[in-house]
Amino acid sequence: MKVLLHSCLLGLLALPSCNKPQPDTLSYQVISVRPHDGDAYTQGLQMLENHRLFESTGKYGESTIRELDAVTGKILRKRPLAKNVFGEGLTIIDKEMWVLSWKENTAYVFELDTFKPMRNFAYQGEGWGLTNDGQQLIMSDGSSSLKFINPKDFNVIKTLEVKDGTKSVKHLNELEWIDGQIFANVYLTDQVARISPQDGQVTGWLDLAGLRNQLTEPNRAEVLNGIAYDKSSGHLMVTGKYWPQMFEIKISSGRK
Repeated sequence: MKVLLHSCLLGLLALPSCNKPQPDTLSYQVISVRPHDGDAYTQGLQMLENHRLFESTGKYGESTIRELDAVTGKILRKRPLAKNVFGEGLTIIDKEMWVLSWKENTAYVFELDTFKPMRNFAYQGEGWGLTNDGQQLIMSDGSSSLKFINPKDFNVIKTLEVKDGTKSVKHLNELEWIDGQIFANVYLTDQVARISPQDGQVTGWLDLAGLRNQLTEPNRAEVLNGIAYDKSSGHLMVTGKYWPQMFEIKISSGRK
C-alpha cells in the first residue's frame, strides 16, 4: 500500500510539467507604417496614454533620450548622454524616465517633461532592457534572467529565469509590459517572446521577420529592437536599430 501511494504521489507531482501548455503562436497585422530616424540605434521605446512617444538610443558618443512625434517620427526634443555612456533600455514610471547603461553599471533618472537629470543608481552587471509593471522596474541583462527591482533604491526584489518549456531563453533585450505579461525582443533575432511574470514561462512567440522586407532602401538596418504599447488602441509600435520606419501592428494569438 505504501508503494502504491508513493507511486501515485510521484505521478501527481509530475503531472503539471507533463501538461504544461505550449506557447501561443502569435500573428500580426500591419496597421500603419510611420517614419523613424534611420540614424537612431534604438534601445528603448515607450508610448504613454496621451500618445507621447519616448526613445533611448545607444552607441558611445551618440547615446540620447528623445521624445518623438508618434505619427511623423519627428524628434521633438532630445538630450545626449555623456560620451562615455552607452545608453540602453528605457521605461517611464511616475513621470520619471529611467535609462540603463550597457557597461557603466548606472541607471539614470530624468524628469519626464524637461529631461532634467534627477538621480542615479548603481548596479552590477550589464544593462539591456527595461520596463515596469506600475510598481516595480523589470530589467534584462542579455541573459535568460529578468530582475524585478524596487525603484526607490534599485534593490533587486526577485530574479526570474525565462524558459520555453525546459529550455532557457537567452539574449533577452528590450522589454515592454503589456496587459500583465512581459514582451521581450530576443537579441539578434526577429522573435519577440511573451513571458509570464509569475513563473518566467514563455506564453507566446511573435515572429516579425516580415517587417524587414518592408523597410525602404537604402538603409543600414540592424536587429529588430523597440516595442511600445498603445493602450488606447491595443496596438504595438515596433522598430529596430537604424530602422527608417516604425510599424504599428495588431497582435492576435492562436494555439499551436
